[in-house]
Amino acid sequence: MSSNKETLFQEHIAQFLVQKHKFQRLENNDFDDKDFHFLKKHLLDFIVGTQPEKYETLQQNFGTDADKEIFKALKAQLVKKPLWLIMRNQLDVRGIFLDLYKPKPRSNTGSGQEEDYKKNIFSFKTEYYYSNLTSERIDLVIWLNGLPIIVIELKHEDEGQTVEDAIYDSFLNRDLGNKLYNMPFLYIALSNTEAKMATNPTSENNFLWFNAGLPNKAATLWEYPVEHIYRHTLSKESITSYLENYLVFVPAREEINEEGNLIKENSKTIFPRYHQFRSSRNLAMDVKEHVNNNLQLGKKYLINHSAGSGKTLTIAWMADMLDSLYTEDNQKVFDNIIILTDRKSLDKNITDDLMMFSHLKEKINFSKKSRDLANFLEKDRDIIVSTIHKFSHIQEKLQNDEILKKRKVAFLIDEAHRSQDGKLAVTMRTFFNNDSEDDDEEDEELKRLNISNQVFVAFTATTTPKAVSYFGEPFDLYSEEEAIAEGYILDVAQNIISYETLYNLRLRVPLPDEKDFPIGTVSKALKNIAFENEDIIQYKSEVITNLFEARVAQTVGGKGKAMVVTSSRASGYMYYKTIKTILEEKELPFKVLYAFSDFTDKTSGKKIEEVRLNKLDTEHGGSKIEDVFKLPEYRIMVVANKFQTGFNQPLLSAMFLDKSISGVNAIQTVSRLNRKHPEKEQDDILVVDFTNNSNEIFSAFNKHRSGSPFSEKEPNMTVLQELYQEILGQAIFTTEEIELYINAYLDAEIEARKRNSTPDAALSGLDLEYRSKFRERLPHLENQKIYVSLLRRYYKLYHFIAQFFELNKTLNEFVVFAGVMGHKLIKNGKTSEMKKFLENVVLHKGAVKYKGESKNPHPAKDPKKAGLRIGAGGQSPPRSTIEATIASITERFPISNEDALVIKEICIEVSNNYEIKDKVLTNRDNQIYLKTSARPRINQEVKNSYITRDLIEKLDDPIYRDKGGIITLMGRTIMDSILERAN
Repeated sequence: MSSNKETLFQEHIAQFLVQKHKFQRLENNDFDDKDFHFLKKHLLDFIVGTQPEKYETLQQNFGTDADKEIFKALKAQLVKKPLWLIMRNQLDVRGIFLDLYKPKPRSNTGSGQEEDYKKNIFSFKTEYYYSNLTSERIDLVIWLNGLPIIVIELKHEDEGQTVEDAIYDSFLNRDLGNKLYNMPFLYIALSNTEAKMATNPTSENNFLWFNAGLPNKAATLWEYPVEHIYRHTLSKESITSYLENYLVFVPAREEINEEGNLIKENSKTIFPRYHQFRSSRNLAMDVKEHVNNNLQLGKKYLINHSAGSGKTLTIAWMADMLDSLYTEDNQKVFDNIIILTDRKSLDKNITDDLMMFSHLKEKINFSKKSRDLANFLEKDRDIIVSTIHKFSHIQEKLQNDEILKKRKVAFLIDEAHRSQDGKLAVTMRTFFNNDSEDDDEEDEELKRLNISNQVFVAFTATTTPKAVSYFGEPFDLYSEEEAIAEGYILDVAQNIISYETLYNLRLRVPLPDEKDFPIGTVSKALKNIAFENEDIIQYKSEVITNLFEARVAQTVGGKGKAMVVTSSRASGYMYYKTIKTILEEKELPFKVLYAFSDFTDKTSGKKIEEVRLNKLDTEHGGSKIEDVFKLPEYRIMVVANKFQTGFNQPLLSAMFLDKSISGVNAIQTVSRLNRKHPEKEQDDILVVDFTNNSNEIFSAFNKHRSGSPFSEKEPNMTVLQELYQEILGQAIFTTEEIELYINAYLDAEIEARKRNSTPDAALSGLDLEYRSKFRERLPHLENQKIYVSLLRRYYKLYHFIAQFFELNKTLNEFVVFAGVMGHKLIKNGKTSEMKKFLENVVLHKGAVKYKGESKNPHPAKDPKKAGLRIGAGGQSPPRSTIEATIASITERFPISNEDALVIKEICIEVSNNYEIKDKVLTNRDNQIYLKTSARPRINQEVKNSYITRDLIEKLDDPIYRDKGGIITLMGRTIMDSILERAN
């Protein structure tokens, strides 16, 4: 070895392997095979020691050639498959199947299995000269039963060398044709502070970071920062678990890519990254220890792993580990492992990732329908994959089936923060709950939930207070900061180009009387009026297409795509049409899609359907819109409440936000851009925000970058009981009246289900009676609002508290009354009434102002080269009138005449110009005249209108003057308007 500190580092690891892991240290004279690097004596000793009958049969069949037959068969199989896969699946020697290693037994059912496991021969050699032709050597090689499985090259940073030097010096610049560089399953480049690993050492890109943290830290005194490698990664138990559980073989495949070219991918071996190995191993160990000590399950875990962490693979490895668990008394810990995803359909990515685990193929069951899930449970299938939404459909069966109630179940939940919606969370929790031991209906105490037959493991990239309160603080953390530093995702929160959308509104006519509504609801509705305004959307669309052409189109090797996030389906529809028109006018080779849920356009009254608008049925054979977006010509996707979460498109490099986002939603939305692509650079990322909200977005990312910012806090278990007593203390309805309504409601619901209808008709008379009593007993509106706000607060709080505690019958039933009456007792100020009033509100002035580029004050580190307390449910929100809210908006957004957009005003003015209108209509069938004479004349009139308004500076703005700019669009709009009115 070239330096003293490297020698010390190497010897430290060697001594650890000998003293802690009990490996055999090999000497030079132990080797007689420099072609395949087999230690033949070790393998034969292992086979004779663990499978004497099979070896005896081989001797009977082949005599003194038995040993030769073993190695002949092994070498022949190595031509077809990797060594580790032969070790996992046994070696076929002329019909006799030999184990080449013995796994650690899952249970204590037979002492022979444990004895066989102990007969595995782990050995290593430092300074291994692996070639008879050269003097090349490797720092450390590990053998299992005489078969080379792990190769390690060491460096010490005090000597000026890093893991990158290990990769270049000892892997890439060696004789990679030597079998030592293709038979082992793991190649580790290791410095005293950092680690990288590969399953194939022939390319720098194959080496992935294998660190335990940022930075690595020794857990034990006098150990190196990379202690996790030689203490855990190289332990006997870990190595055998790689062979049995962790290594994944992906066969070679061919596919046609987006450009129509045939792409061939060689077979490969997948090995977990360190956090995947650590979390699955540690969680399984913790569950086993808990069960052995407590003789029951009843634990909840939160796995806080960033985007880019390989979550689906982690879930699969964890499912495998939990399915393999046995207690000390040889009982299987879990009957069923249920993987729950919040995606409404089990998408191809999840299915493909899980099906790579070929050794689990017989165990994994995909439930695409509710009846599939019920069937799998009845048949006691080991691993079941379903969605949370489908899972909830069979709760009645699970609650009423005594056998299923006794099942020991592990739930692996994808995206914890989205699964913690109140009622859904309570539903999940109660499915496999044991019956309460105490059914005393008079017991007013809240009881701790009984989850003794369950374990919950929830995965999330962004924790919420509710998720942390329910599942506890993260059991394992792989932060966004670490994922960025290790180059698995891009940093999407470095810079944001900011615009501010200004709007002043006015009423066409005064409202009939003062009606107040929740101020947040009013503000959002008024904001939508501005954000759905044609002038404002047209201006922003010009900004979007210009920026796309200038800064996005050439990103990701000329394949970069953009997403436009809109505030509503109506505004998204307008964006789609405008951007489509601009692209056509500019004659750009790009196409745009619009992803949304079908709706009725309030202007035209037409049903707008995603399938028809995007021609998914006629031009794309019924493909999903996300699959069409993969096609090279589709470069921009407008979205309205779609694809802001869970959408994986590596070619996305730009996002235009016309919707205010904050908190976890901001992270989820902007993180659509963080996916890696071989041609995607950090500088390709572009985020443009039209809501002047960059600080909120930066704040959200920075809050979660290093892990969960929340600590575990459970709510006060008596707060719901106190709120119930407060409501009763108002003496508006008696307990008898409350009970009568609850029973009537539940009866009506049962009957409605039978009739496939709603209980509304059956309850209408009773609702009227209770409203009448309510007004009679509480005549003042303000007092009525206070009582209703208490009911709504109870309803919201109930679904939070019920995640933690088992509630008595009274509190469980009262939520029915609170939920229904909270919306029926006061009829004034309904949302529908507010919508009617809002029809009188119009945009008076609007403007879009460039604010500049904002930089994150706390960006993530560059990639390495090569307890918040939960509130009790919230008070009633403040309220305001529509007039007062309009006034406050005008005060907040002063708009000068120079800034104001007057696009629509000028379009109306020019389209009413008699001379222009007459000539267009006279020549309506003469397309040449309309294009070469009418359009230029209209465009000139538009320019004259800006000059008349003393807004000549706008005509110098490229957004207005360029081909496909606002002037061009206005001309097209005026022409279309004249022709449409004539028809």
